[in-house]
Amino acid sequence: MSGVAVDPDFDQPFREALGARLRLLRRGRRLSRERVCALLHNDMSIGTLGSYESGARRLTVSRLVELCEVLGTTAHDVLADVHRDLRRPGPRIRIRLRVITRARDPELRPLRAWAEARVALLPPGPEPEIELDEAALREAATLCGLSPTELLHLLREESW
Repeated sequence: MSGVAVDPDFDQPFREALGARLRLLRRGRRLSRERVCALLHNDMSIGTLGSYESGARRLTVSRLVELCEVLGTTAHDVLADVHRDLRRPGPRIRIRLRVITRARDPELRPLRAWAEARVALLPPGPEPEIELDEAALREAATLCGLSPTELLHLLREESW
């Protein structure tokens, strides 16, 4: 061997983006992890599926194809979406704090508490907006137990 060390997590951003995409597809079809595992007719556990969705575990091509079939899509389309997600400039969103304080999704509860505390400190006046850049989105997503992609998706749903 050449003695060059390879970072074992070199593909972490890809795994996280792929996992987030699979989770969005599963939720879009209103399928629980339990239901997906049952539809696969194989030995995949709910925990394994969760580790794929979080990006903690690498996914084989054959597993990806099986999952995509259950989710009503193709591996080709999922990989194209992931590639596009990774090539975009860092995500950011501009949102009114009141949208966050009124968020109903239980997964946004920690972010809602943060926004409520922030609004309480502001003087009366026009409704404040904040811009969450990539780093802030990543922190807010971690706070909520979500990926940045999932957080963006939920915030956009709440703002409509």
